[in-house]
Amino acid sequence: MGAQENKAMVRRIIDEAWNDQDLDVVDELYSEDYTGHWYLPEGRESDRETLKGFMSEVFEGFPDYQMNVEFVIAEGEYVTVGFTGRGSHEGEFMGIPPGDSETPYNPTPGHITFRIEDGRVVEGWSTWDALGLLQDMGALPDDLSAMAPAADD
Repeated sequence: MGAQENKAMVRRIIDEAWNDQDLDVVDELYSEDYTGHWYLPEGRESDRETLKGFMSEVFEGFPDYQMNVEFVIAEGEYVTVGFTGRGSHEGEFMGIPPGDSETPYNPTPGHITFRIEDGRVVEGWSTWDALGLLQDMGALPDDLSAMAPAADD
């Protein structure tokens, strides 16, 4: 597959798997041997089932979650997407129950890089502003210096 086909496939992942919350697309477009390199407890790598579990947690916590594509760059077998994600915190996410704030959360920026072989995603890297999201959710203070020990401690 060429760069344009790879970009189209990644757009489909964003549109259908993330925005339409259709996890069957993950089974269709990700290799059974997929390896994800993104934050998990204990620094573990993820597989296809772990990715679907994370996505389900996002959809449970943010039922109206939408990932807006900011840019797509493709070169060889790699496609990188810059995005902003946004949703209403209406369910538990990462152990954090929904708050009582009526203020919408700031869009959460991030990026995902996909490595594609033979028309399937075989590897992925992702980062996103988890700190900003946790602060918006009220799980962490805006001023993190309040959490630091005093200089004489």
